[in-house]
Amino acid sequence: MGADTSALREADPDARKSKKEEEMIDDVDDIDEKAIREIFMDAGLIKKKDPEREKRLLYNGISCERSLYIFSKKNWIRLFMYKLSKHKLFDNIIMALIALSSVKLAVDSYLSGFAPDSFEIMVSENIDIFMNVCFLFECITKNISMGVVMDEGSYLRESWN
Repeated sequence: MGADTSALREADPDARKSKKEEEMIDDVDDIDEKAIREIFMDAGLIKKKDPEREKRLLYNGISCERSLYIFSKKNWIRLFMYKLSKHKLFDNIIMALIALSSVKLAVDSYLSGFAPDSFEIMVSENIDIFMNVCFLFECITKNISMGVVMDEGSYLRESWN
C-alpha cells in the first residue's frame, strides 16, 4: 500500500503534499474563532469595529509617553492627532500632495522665462505656500501624535519622514 501511495503522489502533482503542509492544515483547524477574526481584521477583510482591539493597537510601535513633553498618550488632542495621522485618507491625501508638488516642481523649470509679476509666477507661488502649509500641518500632526525624535517609533526615527 505504501508503494501505491508514493506512486500516486508522483503521478498527481496535487496529491504531493509534504507532511509539514498537512500538519499546517491541521493547525489551522485548531485556531479559535477570535484568532481567525484577528487575522481577517489585520488583512482588512473585516471592517467591523472592535473597541477592545482598537485600544490594544492604539500607539502600536510608539513608545513616546509625552509628546513634545506636553501631550500624554491619554490627552484628547494627541489621541485625535494620532487617529487622524493613521487614517488611510490622510495618507492618501499626503501622497497626492507629494505627487502634485513633484509635478509643480517640474513645471517651475519652464516658468523661468516669465516676468516675476506675471500671473503664472503668482499662481506658482500661491501653490508653493499652500503645499508648505499642508506639509507643515502633516509635520505638526505627526509630531504631536508620535513624538519628535527621542523615543522608538517617533516621527523623525521613521525613515520615510
